[in-house]
Amino acid sequence: MAETSAALDGLLITGQAGFLRGTHVASNLGWRAVEALSVGDRVLTFDHAMQPIVDIQRETLIMPEGNVAGQRRPVLVPDGALFNRRELWLMPDQGMLIECDAAQDAVGDPFAVVPARLLNGLRGISLGYPGEQIEVTTIGFNKDEVIYVEGGMLAHCPSPQPLYSETGKPVQGLYDVLSGPAAQFLVNCIIEDDDALAVASDPAELPGGFHDGPVRPSRPVRAT
Repeated sequence: MAETSAALDGLLITGQAGFLRGTHVASNLGWRAVEALSVGDRVLTFDHAMQPIVDIQRETLIMPEGNVAGQRRPVLVPDGALFNRRELWLMPDQGMLIECDAAQDAVGDPFAVVPARLLNGLRGISLGYPGEQIEVTTIGFNKDEVIYVEGGMLAHCPSPQPLYSETGKPVQGLYDVLSGPAAQFLVNCIIEDDDALAVASDPAELPGGFHDGPVRPSRPVRAT
């Protein structure tokens, strides 16, 4: 059942991303399970401190094991692989923020968003099967945001897109979202270096108490 703000009428969160039940997000309420979040709760973001949730969509997906192809399977992040204190499942298209020199060379910014499924092979991460029925929560903000999940992993929450636009093209976001060979190349560089810090922040670096100051104030923020 969707839990949607009236302020976002005519907008839609697109793509099969989102967070599985039990995933914890850094919020004004502490580390909060996504299924317990509501519109109006504030979530710690990478670039803009605490931001209120303006849209939540929830759905239950039925995934018969034999009918889910490899690249469409959810992504299993083992306990401790990326500073996470518990096993974590990610949807295959969930965007994850990475930071590496190769991204700087490719897009002119050391930060880029890649689909979680491409992390397969990094520090024990694999594609798997969490069960036939899963609950997925998708979170929306007034603009593109990256949020902290399960310790220090950085997940992209794209701004909701208009159902209809004059150009027919999606609205340009704040982050470079890559897919295909370009994204795979960057992830391969990270796998080769076995660099957890390219995919997640050390939880010790998160601001104490999740205050309202920016987490990484030195990062140049792209104007909208």
